[in-house]
Amino acid sequence: MYLALGIVFLLAIALGGVGITVTLVRASKDGAVLLSKKNLFYLAPVFLVLYFLHLTAALYNGEEIDFFYCFSLVNSTLDVFAFKSQRALVLPLCTAQPIFYADFILAYLIGIIAAILSVASFFNQRIRNFIAVRRLLRKSCDIVLGTSPDAIRYVKNNKNSLVLGAGVSRKAYAELLKDGTPVLRLAFEAKPLLRKLKRREHNLIAFRDSRFSYTKIIDVITAITDGGGRASVHLEANQDEMKILKEKFISSASSGAAHIYGFSKYELMARRFVVDHPITKYIPRDFYNENLTLKKDKEIRVVFVGFGKVNYQLFRMCAMQFQFAKEKGKGLVAAPVQYYVFDHSDTALHNEFFSRILFEADEEFRDCDFPEPEEICKIKTQHVDINSIEVKKQFKSLVGKDAYTYFIVSLESDLEDASYAQTIRRLLPENGNYKIFVRAKNASKERLNGEDDELIYFGEERALYTHENIVNNDLAELAKRINLMYNGIKDKPKWLTDLRGDSALTPKEREAALRAHMADPKKRAYMDGLWNNLIYIKQASNLYHALNLPFKLNMLGFDMVKNVTAADKLVSEADFNKVYRNSGRGSGYNNYSFYFGLESSNVLAFIEHLRWNALYILCDYRQMKKADMTEVEELGEGIRNLNHQNNDKKQHACITTYSGLDELVRFKYSYLCSGKKFDASRFGSDKQMQELAKIYTYDYMDLDRLYSEVITMGYEIIELKN
Repeated sequence: MYLALGIVFLLAIALGGVGITVTLVRASKDGAVLLSKKNLFYLAPVFLVLYFLHLTAALYNGEEIDFFYCFSLVNSTLDVFAFKSQRALVLPLCTAQPIFYADFILAYLIGIIAAILSVASFFNQRIRNFIAVRRLLRKSCDIVLGTSPDAIRYVKNNKNSLVLGAGVSRKAYAELLKDGTPVLRLAFEAKPLLRKLKRREHNLIAFRDSRFSYTKIIDVITAITDGGGRASVHLEANQDEMKILKEKFISSASSGAAHIYGFSKYELMARRFVVDHPITKYIPRDFYNENLTLKKDKEIRVVFVGFGKVNYQLFRMCAMQFQFAKEKGKGLVAAPVQYYVFDHSDTALHNEFFSRILFEADEEFRDCDFPEPEEICKIKTQHVDINSIEVKKQFKSLVGKDAYTYFIVSLESDLEDASYAQTIRRLLPENGNYKIFVRAKNASKERLNGEDDELIYFGEERALYTHENIVNNDLAELAKRINLMYNGIKDKPKWLTDLRGDSALTPKEREAALRAHMADPKKRAYMDGLWNNLIYIKQASNLYHALNLPFKLNMLGFDMVKNVTAADKLVSEADFNKVYRNSGRGSGYNNYSFYFGLESSNVLAFIEHLRWNALYILCDYRQMKKADMTEVEELGEGIRNLNHQNNDKKQHACITTYSGLDELVRFKYSYLCSGKKFDASRFGSDKQMQELAKIYTYDYMDLDRLYSEVITMGYEIIELKN
């Protein structure tokens, strides 16, 4: 009889073990949580098997079985879960019937496993969080300050990140653990953080809604770097805010200053927009003359439907990037883009940029020594109900054969945006001269843009809240590399001198060499150091130069891509130069009259100056007066110069028209050469004239390396698909 019972118990135990294994494996495959309170159900059948095993041993030993003895066996059974065994009770049965050895051993093992699983279910979230945080800190990761909605959204979107829950409540902590969000509960102080961050380099990210004091963050990161920690901090702040932080706090942060960066979600979105969708990408080729000027009867328009945070930043970016020129007589004039802004809120229609462009800039340039710069753009705002018939009539009137129009829709929600964009699309003719862009947060992660979509969606939040967008932004990386390769740097290391030198390296070879150098952490740190040492306006100038590369290339009929497909047609430098015509390059720019020609290179240089003007004016710079210019030390060979900029006072004499730069050159020559008249016929032999004319030459030298610059930065130039 006992042999049969032993076999029955063995089958029951095996069945229980198989049941536990199957449920765990199934939970793993289904992505369910392995350790949950459901594991408590394992204890009941295991307890019953162990209890009846002990009862069988008692019967074999001849014990008197009554209620009280049966009740005492409960304690004997529970002892198993505490790693105790009633040896005197079970050994006689096991000796007589060896099958019970197997029964008890397997039952004990399964009992211990069930106990561990059940106990762990109460602490599994904390255990998983502890393991996850330890794993993340052992390698470089992103540490997001606070538990604000933006912080949680970022961590959910990036696996290699965790939340620094300084001061988070128990309830909030439990909710984060339940949601699977890795949380480091630690005071936001330098000493405890330094102990955690000393092994690896980490990125601290502070979103605006985290409500951390920026000065406290700067103090902490400085103390961490002073203590040997390796960390960088990324503060959500727009360019103007970052400038204040740099001037008042970051500049005094010693070693920490080089590790403090700023970002703005909406500004990053706007940057990506002007890179991915420069208006020159879509303008029909018949809008241009052969030299890339707009034809006299053509106009460029941008319509903003709604003017909240998104379109506000897009306007700012477009105003600085979208500049055009037209021919007038034997020269060039600006062809400013016409912006139409429709919103039902008065507040949205009154902002510092509109004031700067429409009023302040004009007031500041009334009393100038050089010609007033061209207007950045034209703006027409309307406080209206966008569903009114009058507005829809205007939309129809803004599209025609002689105008190319961008519609950019950003209202309250994705559905409202998409619905209104469809309304605009329904009003307009098929295949007209327009493009409709729709802001889509796309929290549900739908596939929005197809091959032949007439509406183009942009600004998805999953693209906003990423490591690549905030920490490792490729557009900022492009600007840093351009600064490394082409800006004036004193005391360059040999590797950079060799890389930048006029060697036999082709653009492709230079790109490979640059990529190899940037794989070296010390050389990358050198590049970052050069960037961080630039003053605010120089950083902005470099960045917006990088952002404008696609605009220029698209205007030329080309495009720049990281990955070439079979459908792409590569462009050689010879083919590039057939469109980019520059007769001054071959002669070394020894003819001053070249700068005022009408070749495509002249048009691009003219547009580049318009873009530069827009940047400086919107960054609150004014035109420097002649009386404020100061002579600088001689440059050698008797060549002298006047300093025509003062960044502390935000003054720059080049904020004038393109032809106004000629007046600046002639004034400086007359001043430096004691009233001597500027004679352009002697330009080729007059070193002083050539030095002063670099105001013009620099733009052409920059354009001349456009092809090689793009290739060196790791892109390919292809024909634009229009």
